[in-house]
Amino acid sequence: MATRVAVASGGRSLEREVSLRSGGRAADALAALGYDVAVLDPDARFVRRIRELKPDFVFVAMHGRGGEDGTLQDLLEILGVPYTGSDVHASGRCLDKHSFKQLMQAQGLDTPEWHSFNREAFSEFGAAESLDQLAEQLGFPFVLKPARQGSSLGIKFVETPEQFGPAILGALGYDDRVVIERYVAGRELAVTVLGPAEAPEVLPVIEIETEEPFYTFRAHYDPGAATMREAELAKELRQRVESVAAQAYTAAGCRDLGRVDLILENDSVPQILEINTIPGLTETGPTRYAAQAAGMEFKDLIARVISRVTAS
Repeated sequence: MATRVAVASGGRSLEREVSLRSGGRAADALAALGYDVAVLDPDARFVRRIRELKPDFVFVAMHGRGGEDGTLQDLLEILGVPYTGSDVHASGRCLDKHSFKQLMQAQGLDTPEWHSFNREAFSEFGAAESLDQLAEQLGFPFVLKPARQGSSLGIKFVETPEQFGPAILGALGYDDRVVIERYVAGRELAVTVLGPAEAPEVLPVIEIETEEPFYTFRAHYDPGAATMREAELAKELRQRVESVAAQAYTAAGCRDLGRVDLILENDSVPQILEINTIPGLTETGPTRYAAQAAGMEFKDLIARVISRVTAS
């Protein structure tokens, strides 16, 4: 009897459609590997459906809230069902940019300087009045990011004081906490990492180029909106980027699969932006290109991602 796998994708986050695409590709690859696959779109019946299906494990392909924040993982641990990807704690730590950047700083790893405010700081304590000191510390332009969103959703650049208020309102529309970060110019790199936190395997570094002001949601998922290729880096610099990515993955306690996003500042300093614990598995994503550069077909990549849960 074939091993039964439930692929969890979709959900109710703003990344729902992308998650469905990732889950569909993962389901096809798992079927090609000989698994009995059922695709679940998690909703109020999720626990009931898992109990009915009795899967041997769940392949988690849910991006954003519900999938990358540890919610689904917590439920599966209660139900005693193995699942792919990082555990509850690593998931929540990586989705929250403020907590993640604190961790990187504590590990002595470079991440752009930042401050973090919640909604109440602006609505009740006049945080907007601190703009002059923010500008002095971080410089213009700086970047506003919802603390707990993926796929570059809600990111705003502030180049003048007049843009600050609208940018805050825009970012707070996605989350009740914002991260205000020093803008770093440089090459955008994505480093896919496989395996356990204790022994991470770094796939070839991918460089992302786009005509967008940064790696936007559109550049993430629209065919042709971004160009990706294996990064051309001097040997020592490549090793430094790989080492930094591996250290970040280990420090965050990730497992199975993750993508470390960095900016290479001054063509020499890898500045860590975030880790995606459930990176997109679509045709346009950096993870697909990293696997290709490593000589892996997509189903080989999926086989690697599930190797821990199938070995247990």
